[in-house]
Amino acid sequence: MDDRKIAVLIDAENVSGKYIKLIMDEVSNYGTATYKRLYGDFQTASVKAWMKNLQDYAITPVFQYNYTQGKNASDSALIIDAMDILYSGHVNGFCIVTSDSDFTKLVLRLRESGMTVIGMGEQKTPNSLVSACETFKFLDILLKDGNRTEDEPQALARKPEEQEGRKKDRDGNAAVSNIPDIKEMEKEVLSIIDTHAGDDGWVDLSELGDNLPKRVPGFDPRNYNCSKLKQFIELFDSVEVKSARNPHNKILSIIYVRIKQEEKPAPPKQKQRRRKRARESAAAMQ
Repeated sequence: MDDRKIAVLIDAENVSGKYIKLIMDEVSNYGTATYKRLYGDFQTASVKAWMKNLQDYAITPVFQYNYTQGKNASDSALIIDAMDILYSGHVNGFCIVTSDSDFTKLVLRLRESGMTVIGMGEQKTPNSLVSACETFKFLDILLKDGNRTEDEPQALARKPEEQEGRKKDRDGNAAVSNIPDIKEMEKEVLSIIDTHAGDDGWVDLSELGDNLPKRVPGFDPRNYNCSKLKQFIELFDSVEVKSARNPHNKILSIIYVRIKQEEKPAPPKQKQRRRKRARESAAAMQ
């Protein structure tokens, strides 16, 4: 993934500048940011606040004056540039940073052209945009988790009241919460294990890691205060985890997961004695 070229296009009128380091760190996990552009009307106070980040992260500002009040001209500028970059053939993927569902059609068009599309925004982002992206990162959750101190307890799932304030989009319309609760996630995990497990019931943890984002758009273990996928899987009492030595690399281990097996009750003492006598008889005949 290190040689992937990613175009990072940021809707500055929709996303706060406080996320800039988090955005660039997340992009680095997928490849190298080649295009880095910031779109907005820099006469607006919230957009002007981005100015201090432009030099530190070598971001190109794209000033777009909003000619008519209530009309966001910078959205159109971002879409036009995205298509120009697509046709240039210089990138392998895009990172679209916004919480605005108006970009859903753009994301779908980029994916139709074979592009990897990483979405980033706040939890208020409508499901349509989250589902359109190959993967989506909720910046407000990741920033909060990144600022967590070691002394703070880690909850298994976010409290409903924490999500309540994020259930409206920027137009005030109700939006469904994008973070499934822990019970919903458990059903998805069990379903994937049941589908992909071998005859012994075990499935490689990486198989879960590949399939969970496909089934649950925007899935990230950090949404549930877990730094790694293994830590997230261990939240469920219905599954068990084991490690095995990697035959190709002694330093690394392979992690397997399966649905927890019910323990069979021990046979009555009478049956145990019968089995013992049967074994002794068979041994005597030999």
